[in-house]
Amino acid sequence: MGAGRVLALLAVAAIFGVVIAWPLTRLAIEALGSGTAPFIAALGPEGVDAIRNSLLVALTVTALAVTGGFALALLTEHARVPSRSFLLAGILLPLLVPDFVSALGWTRAFGPAGLIDRLTGVELPGLYGPVGIVLVLASGAVPLAYLLIVAGMRTRAEPDLERAARMSGADGAMALRTVTLPLLWPVIAAAGGLIFATTMNTFGTPAVLGRPAGFATMTTRIYSDLAFSSTDAAFERVLGLALLLVAVVVLVVVLTDRLGPRRTERGSIAGPRGATRPAGRLPIALTWTFIVLTVVVPLLALVLTALTRAVGLPPLPENLTFANFGRAIDSRTMPALVNSLLLAGGTALACVALGAAVAIAPGQRWRRRGSGIVSLGFAVPGSVLAIGVLLAFGRSLRDSLLIILIAYVAKLWALAARPIAAALDRLSASAVHAARIHGADGPTALRTVTVPLISPTLIAAGLLVFVFALHEVTISILLYGPSSATLAVAILNVQQLGDPTVTTALSVLLTLLVMLCAIPLFVLRRWWSASLTA
Repeated sequence: MGAGRVLALLAVAAIFGVVIAWPLTRLAIEALGSGTAPFIAALGPEGVDAIRNSLLVALTVTALAVTGGFALALLTEHARVPSRSFLLAGILLPLLVPDFVSALGWTRAFGPAGLIDRLTGVELPGLYGPVGIVLVLASGAVPLAYLLIVAGMRTRAEPDLERAARMSGADGAMALRTVTLPLLWPVIAAAGGLIFATTMNTFGTPAVLGRPAGFATMTTRIYSDLAFSSTDAAFERVLGLALLLVAVVVLVVVLTDRLGPRRTERGSIAGPRGATRPAGRLPIALTWTFIVLTVVVPLLALVLTALTRAVGLPPLPENLTFANFGRAIDSRTMPALVNSLLLAGGTALACVALGAAVAIAPGQRWRRRGSGIVSLGFAVPGSVLAIGVLLAFGRSLRDSLLIILIAYVAKLWALAARPIAAALDRLSASAVHAARIHGADGPTALRTVTVPLISPTLIAAGLLVFVFALHEVTISILLYGPSSATLAVAILNVQQLGDPTVTTALSVLLTLLVMLCAIPLFVLRRWWSASLTA
C-alpha cells in the first residue's frame, strides 16, 4: 500500500473517530453513567406514549408503503403502461419534496379552510394527529419502496418460473403468491426495514401534524424535552429515549439484513420493454388518482397559498401576488437560507473527499468494509446523533454552524462513500496500469486517469449529499442557535407563529431548490448509464 493511501486511511480513521465514534461513545457514557435513571424516565407515562406512538406510526407506514410500492412495481414492470415516463415522474416526485413540506401541503389542501374544503366543503378528518401523520409519511415512502422493489424485480425475478406456473394452470394471483412473492420476499423485507427505520427517525411531519393535536413521537418528545425543559428528569428521559430509539432501529435493520438477499440472482424479468400485456384501465386510474391526491393537490395548494394576498381569500387571479415571496426572504430568513447553502455545500465537499478517501483502500473487500463502517452514521437516527454531537462538542461549539456541519458529515458520509466505492469497483484497471507503465506514479495516475473517469460519480455523490443536507431538519432543529438556523428550521419556526402565506412561500422556495439540484443528478445518471452501455 502506498504512503498516500496509508495517510488517507489514517485521516479517515481519525475523522470517523471524531465525528461518529466519539459522539456515540459520549452519549453511551452519559446514559450508562446515570444508571437506570434514563430508562426509568423514558418508561414514564410521557415516554411510553411517545414510544407507543412511534411504533404504531412506523408499523402502519411500513405496511402501507411496502404494499403500495409493490403494487406500483407490478404495474410498471409487468405490463405496458401508457405515458410511462409521466407516470414514473409522478410516482417518484415525492422523493424531491421534504416530508415537512408535504405535511404543510396536506394541511393547505385537506385541512380546515384548505383547497378541497373551499371547493367541496369537505375536509380530511383526523389530519392533525396519527391519521394525518401516517397518510403523509406513507405517501412519501411509497416511491422509496417502489424503487427498492423494482431493483429487486430486475435482479432476482425469474420470468421463466412465472411463465411455467401460468402454463401449468395457475392464474395471476396464484403465480404471484407461489412464485413472485417468495423470490422477492428478501427485497420486500429489506424495503420494509429501511422504511420502518426512516419513519422512526422522522421529525418534520410529526412536528407539523402531531404537536397541534398533542400526539408526540419519540423524536418530537426528545426535541420538546431539550428545547422547552431544563429539569434533570427531562434530560434523563432524552437519554433514555435516544438509546431506546437506537436499539429499536438497529434491531430492525439487523433482522431485515438477515432476511435480505444474500446474493444477486439475475433474471430477465418481463419489464417495461419486454412486457406485452397492456395494463388494465382500473390500475392506471387508481395510480393516477393516488398521484393527484397525494402529490399534485398538496403541491398545488401550497403554491396557491404562497401566491394568495392574505389567508382566507380565494385563489382567484385578482388575489394572487408574488409579494409573499418578498416577505418570506427577510432579515430573519435570508441568514437561514445562506446557512443552509453553506452547510449543504460544506457537507457535500467534505463527504465526497472523505468518501473518496475510503474508496481508495486497496481491494473491493476493504472498500466495502470502509463503506460499511461509515454507514453507521447514516443508520443511527438523526436525533440521537445530534444529541451525541451536542454532548461531545456542545461546550465549545454550541449554537454554531460547525457543530451542525459535524453532525451532517457524520450522517451523510455514507451517501457519498457507497457510490464512489461502487464506481471504483466497476472501473477497469487497464487504464491505470497503462499510466503506471508509462512512468506515472500513484498520485499522478489517480489525478490524470482515475478521477476523470469517475468524475460523474463524484459530482453525483456531491449533489446527492447537497440535496439531503439542504432540507435536513431532524439534526438542525436540535443543534441550531440564534445565528445558525437553517431554512428548514426557519420554515417550522414561522409555521409555529401562524403565518401560512410566508410559511408556504418558504416551503415552495426550498422545494424548488431541491428540484433544481435534482436535475443535474438525473442528467448525470442518464450520462453514466449511457457511458456504461457504450
